[in-house]
Amino acid sequence: MTAAEGEVRHDGRIPEPSSHTYPPEIVVLPNAGAVDAYAANLVIKQVNTKPNSVLTLPTGNTPIGMYELITASHQLGTVDLSRTTIFNLDEYHPINPASPDSYASYMRRHLMDHVTVAEWHIPNGGASNADAEAERYRELLDERQPVDLAVISLGPGTTCHIAFNERGSEPDSTVRYVTLDPQTMETNSRLFEDPSQIPLGSLTQGIGDILRAQRIIFIAKGAHKAWGVNRSFKGLVSSDAPASFLRLHPRVTAVLDQEAAQYIR
Repeated sequence: MTAAEGEVRHDGRIPEPSSHTYPPEIVVLPNAGAVDAYAANLVIKQVNTKPNSVLTLPTGNTPIGMYELITASHQLGTVDLSRTTIFNLDEYHPINPASPDSYASYMRRHLMDHVTVAEWHIPNGGASNADAEAERYRELLDERQPVDLAVISLGPGTTCHIAFNERGSEPDSTVRYVTLDPQTMETNSRLFEDPSQIPLGSLTQGIGDILRAQRIIFIAKGAHKAWGVNRSFKGLVSSDAPASFLRLHPRVTAVLDQEAAQYIR
């Protein structure tokens, strides 16, 4: 495959301009647990194949089971993350990184307190200047390219967001501050100790940053994700469904349970 045909270049960037779209590999599994196991095995295989891999990892409810299985594998000695670099997709802003509601705390609870890695990076939700923090994180991400594997999940309702790239995000967007969609705030506030304290925005990798990864794993579970999955992979590629831009990348694997896949089969 030539660069003009959509090959991921050595620096990790998707060739521009790109008018091509690529059908993702779609893996439909019986239940949520099978999705967790499949995704965890892909991450473990990546790290075992290339111990110094650079990974982009998500937060939220969807990947918790995946993290549990990676942690279990680490404890069994079947994966060693000690040479691996991890970048998180996003973090609320403003938020104290020590807050139990922060994604920094989420990652410590679900993964980082249980494994050893070479580097772990997440935007600083407590930074006083969101734009300056976005620039810092963007530069750090640029320095560690190429990302070998990005694992992402899908936003709630009809947002079709990936990371916190809400509707209106463009495929060349990079790390920046984003105001949260009302649907995102309504859904995610339920996970806060005090729902009224959810921040109005976040610091997030852009769609362009995600598309630079050598390979992307997309995971979705449950009937509540079925509409968004179908819109993203079968509808128009456009900014009103940011996840649809994944079809600009030639190596995307969508790992779905039967409920999440019910409209696309």
